Amino acid sequence: MWLKKKKEKNKFAKYEALLRQGNEESGKGQYDRAMEDLDRAIALDPNDARAYNNRGLAYADKSQYDRAIEDFDRAIVLDPNDAEAYSNRGSAYGVKGQHDRAIADFDRVIVLDPNYAEAYSNRGSAYGVKGQHDRAIADFDRAIVLDPNYAEAYYNRGVAYFTKGQYDRAIADYDKAIVLDPNDAIAYYNRGISYLKLKDTANARRSLEKARDLGYPDAQGLIDKYCR
Repeated sequence: MWLKKKKEKNKFAKYEALLRQGNEESGKGQYDRAMEDLDRAIALDPNDARAYNNRGLAYADKSQYDRAIEDFDRAIVLDPNDAEAYSNRGSAYGVKGQHDRAIADFDRVIVLDPNYAEAYSNRGSAYGVKGQHDRAIADFDRAIVLDPNYAEAYYNRGVAYFTKGQYDRAIADYDKAIVLDPNDAIAYYNRGISYLKLKDTANARRSLEKARDLGYPDAQGLIDKYCR
């Protein structure tokens, strides 16, 4: 009995070490090495959702979304209350353009964890792609209430307001996104376009120049065309 307990303890320790190592490798962009370690972890314990979820993230980072979804599916089977696995699968569906499936997964995340700000923001993005901009804005509103420092939610809401032709509101949200993330080139770029829509070429130029300086490739073309 003592030997069995010791073996089980050693197996658990090895599993946790592989899980931790795989996560660290993914964080360094070493996705193939991460997947090898997570494969080994799964071989040790095929009934722990965490390794499938983490391997799914590594597949997603390599743009292998079908394989990622398979791993998220397995994680959900093993732990039907794993909000993170639903969120990750929803994001993968979104990248594949399967927005209804993405929304269904984000719905489930919100049921499991009503304070999951990212789920509201991601669902809002899916609604936006479907042209349901008011529903998108409502979700971004909720994400911002839950996390007032969520730069991406402000940016996404700005995009929705821009699409609705509410350029002043879009600029206000891009302003906030830029305060929270001063190196977000696309926020400067979109703010510049919003200013162009309002015929404010001076502010448009300043925003577009900043986007250009941060490496956004299309900014200089707009400066040359509209901000002389």
